[in-house]
Amino acid sequence: MLRTIAIVLSLFCASAYAADRPTSYVLIAPPRLGAAQTQAVYGKIANFLARATGAPITFHYTSNWLTYMAEVRHNTAAIYFDGPAVIGWRIAHWHDDALVALSGKLNFVLIAKKSTHPFHGIQHLIGRPVCAFSPPNLGTLTLDSWFTNPERQPYIVVIHSLKAAARNVMEGSCAAALEPLAVFKHQNARFPGRLRVAYRAPGLPNQAFSVSAAVPATLRHKIIAALLSPAGARATKPLRDMFGHKELVRVHNAAYLPYRKLLHVMVGF
Repeated sequence: MLRTIAIVLSLFCASAYAADRPTSYVLIAPPRLGAAQTQAVYGKIANFLARATGAPITFHYTSNWLTYMAEVRHNTAAIYFDGPAVIGWRIAHWHDDALVALSGKLNFVLIAKKSTHPFHGIQHLIGRPVCAFSPPNLGTLTLDSWFTNPERQPYIVVIHSLKAAARNVMEGSCAAALEPLAVFKHQNARFPGRLRVAYRAPGLPNQAFSVSAAVPATLRHKIIAALLSPAGARATKPLRDMFGHKELVRVHNAAYLPYRKLLHVMVGF
């Protein structure tokens, strides 16, 4: 009898302990780097946020885009750092909130070979080969959004680096390529007189930290304050250096919500 009571009490205490344990908040980010490099950037931020807020915040590495997009679709993480398309989609479908972003805009340009004929707008690309990454690359999603008729679109030549995109454009394998303005400036300095900007896309909201509805309001405020503090600037320096931005700024949902539509080409979104 005593043994039975002891077992029941131990099970009750275990369940009570489990209920009282603090929730673990997981930060994830797109798989752009290897595991060690990613941990050095985002793991450092997660550790800083855990210390600054007192909440159990950890970083989880996702090794590929299929896994990452599954996490986005099911909103399994609590804190994200990613781009406007997925942020906007989570705001619309899961009521996530955008908190803090890299300063400035995401500026893409359509580059073409310097010696080609004049470029008469983006419709000039219909039926022509255009170098682009596989979706959900933001540049590729943006390019796709310009062509709503599936019978009148460019032919996408999948590339694995922006260096390959520039080479293909210069060699004539691709009529154009969409890439960040900063990348074009670097390429133009390296290959003067061989590339040109054929079209400047409207600027998009920058990559940002956002949180799911599972993160309580008090913790959200602490995360915002921590990221925008001098200590936060030190913790996020590797991240800001990686993308070439000087600071983090406060952002709001309205800036990201319109870009949820960019994911319509992705299965499950």
